[in-house]
Amino acid sequence: PELSGTPLPVRKLTPIFVCMQVMLRFRISLWITVLTGCLLLALLTGLPLPMWLAVPLATITSPDLLILEAMLFGIMVLSGVQGATGQSRRLVESIERYIRWPRIRLVIFPAMVGFLPMPGGALFSCPMLEAASQGMNISPRRKTLINYWFRHIWEVSWPLYPGYVLVSSLLGLPLTTLMKYTFPLVILAFCTGWFFLLRDIKPEVRSCASGADAGSLGPTEPENDTKQRGSLGEILYEALPLIITLAGAGVFGFILGRLSPSVPGQASFIISAFLGAGTAIWQGRGRLGKSLTKIAFSLDMLRMLMLMVAIYLFKDIIAASGIIAEISHIGGSKLLIVALCILLPLFCGMLIGVMVGYVGACFPILLGVIEQAGMQEYTLPLLVLALVSGNVGMLFTPLHICLVVTCEYFKVTFADILRGLSGPLLAHLCCGISWGALLFAAGAHV
Repeated sequence: PELSGTPLPVRKLTPIFVCMQVMLRFRISLWITVLTGCLLLALLTGLPLPMWLAVPLATITSPDLLILEAMLFGIMVLSGVQGATGQSRRLVESIERYIRWPRIRLVIFPAMVGFLPMPGGALFSCPMLEAASQGMNISPRRKTLINYWFRHIWEVSWPLYPGYVLVSSLLGLPLTTLMKYTFPLVILAFCTGWFFLLRDIKPEVRSCASGADAGSLGPTEPENDTKQRGSLGEILYEALPLIITLAGAGVFGFILGRLSPSVPGQASFIISAFLGAGTAIWQGRGRLGKSLTKIAFSLDMLRMLMLMVAIYLFKDIIAASGIIAEISHIGGSKLLIVALCILLPLFCGMLIGVMVGYVGACFPILLGVIEQAGMQEYTLPLLVLALVSGNVGMLFTPLHICLVVTCEYFKVTFADILRGLSGPLLAHLCCGISWGALLFAAGAHV
């Protein structure tokens, strides 16, 4: 058996990624870089000329993209208002009374936001983590890595993520059953992030020196335990916009689902995000350091919305070109099928940058290959392995929206962050392969 389709797609895609990396090195705006990648992808894959107009037209009118843009707009307005009024800082200062371990405070906000499948949701926790890190000598690079990593620890085993629901559907397994096999991956991801990103942050450090990384922390004065902290009522008041946004998504999702099942599930979060933003505006009246118009229609907002269009166009050109199908031809060797279950999702995750994208593109192909090879009894461990591999690829690409928004917020480069992610992601992949091997040895099956 041979991987007959692999060399050609690799030859097509390599110059695209090289070009994009060079453009990012020269600090060309990411949305322009991705659009350039779209153009090269269409040229090198021989996309038919009629599709050159049809694909972009379908992209910009896609309900998924329009919903994403609305969600990001609501998130950015909410986070902008909370930052301008100082609400994020006050909330974290109040919480310090109840969570005295600084490293836990750094983790809790991105992890809480990770419970909800919000595209670009890492932006939601950026101001929270920024406020929580005040008084600690942590560089913007480390803050970006912490926020990005712990935002995504739930994704491989949380039933609110559409990609995870799709895996459950393709396997024909109830979500509760599938979670038994995938939730250990969440624990492994948390431990991996703690080891690489938090273990060298000293809890007693409270001095804020800009630019240095957490590994170079030095001793400073201990925290003043006599400092007055917020009451529980004050915490709830300052957290009200977040509570409305997070809890409202579930409430409105239930209501809309009952009223009209055809309404997109993300519509509930759009409503709750705008209600949360409205609450923050009402609470912060008189405290806004800049006008609401400048927050809502800033240059950063425009760049972010344009970037989402570019990323979705890139994803749609990949789908239209059929390049993923080209690398799926494989023979019956068990070793090659295991390799395909690692490499294909990893590759697709890097290309598409969203979970539902790599699951939708890879898993039907993998299921067909596994069935053709007569390896159905190994379907569960193989697809758990594919899930982890795709997750690693998705996290290790500048096309991932959460990485984009976190880097934008903390003003760090993609090259620095991708280097910092190499160690944790390699460890995460090794843990996933080990867990898949254990499932294989235990005879776990669908």
